[in-house]
Amino acid sequence: MSLRGLKMFALAAVALAGASAQLRAEPQVVFPQGSDQPLAALQDIDVIEHLGEHIPSGLTFTDVAGRPVALDVLLGRGKPVVVTLGYHRCPMLCGLVLDGLAKATHGSGLKLGKDFTAVDISIDPAEDPKLLAQSQHRVLELAGNGATAAEWPFWLSTTDGAAAARALADAVGFRYKFDPHSKQFAHDAVAFVLTPEGVIARYLYGVDYPVRDFRMAVVEASGGRVGTSLDKVILACYKYDPTTRRYAPFVMAFMRIGALMVFFALAGLLTVLWRKELAMKKRVVPRPPRQPRADGSVA
Repeated sequence: MSLRGLKMFALAAVALAGASAQLRAEPQVVFPQGSDQPLAALQDIDVIEHLGEHIPSGLTFTDVAGRPVALDVLLGRGKPVVVTLGYHRCPMLCGLVLDGLAKATHGSGLKLGKDFTAVDISIDPAEDPKLLAQSQHRVLELAGNGATAAEWPFWLSTTDGAAAARALADAVGFRYKFDPHSKQFAHDAVAFVLTPEGVIARYLYGVDYPVRDFRMAVVEASGGRVGTSLDKVILACYKYDPTTRRYAPFVMAFMRIGALMVFFALAGLLTVLWRKELAMKKRVVPRPPRQPRADGSVA
């Protein structure tokens, strides 16, 4: 092979290796089962955070029995509300989100119904109530601690063609799309924490929720109405990091606490030394007066 041929072969090998590495480095997108091509509007699947904004009032859904239920009533209990939006024909993601929240609830030390409530709302206008009831039963068993359907209701939005679910999704920035090819919904894995006033307080991403993050999100949303004094101290030392989407140590808070600890330690040390000095002064025995000698001199 000529020198020119060797150069061409080497360049081709390098290009092939680079292309292979790029393919391995690119994240893989998982589409709904049954879909053999990417969703046309996949770029619209996202979560746009609306922290600090109110969700709309007057949103009405139906429970498994077909009775109308209002989200305002759930918020009116004066507790934070953890909201999930999904559907129960979902082959994987929705179930994982609910199971992750149930496990976090179980391990958080917070009491469902007492410290906070949760609600799952289906975005599927053709949701099957039987599937919804089965999902609810599984999630309540995972949550444990005697969790009941009243404390974690599962609602549908079928009578209005999922209009109420869509309105809530728009309010929290939850963008999803229906794929007519696979007849499934494409969406992100996320849960929303609302304050008792209906303000969006925090977003919890993924399907595995660290117990600390879950507890802190609920305590933070409650405005100090739930949790312990230790939780308030921890919240002062930890801040939510939107980059990592986790609660991380707040350096300035730790520095302030460290400075206070040093101050009190020094103050305590000085107090102990001062008291010891006073005690030593009190223990000094006065010398007896000198007695005169027989010759008139003083001993």
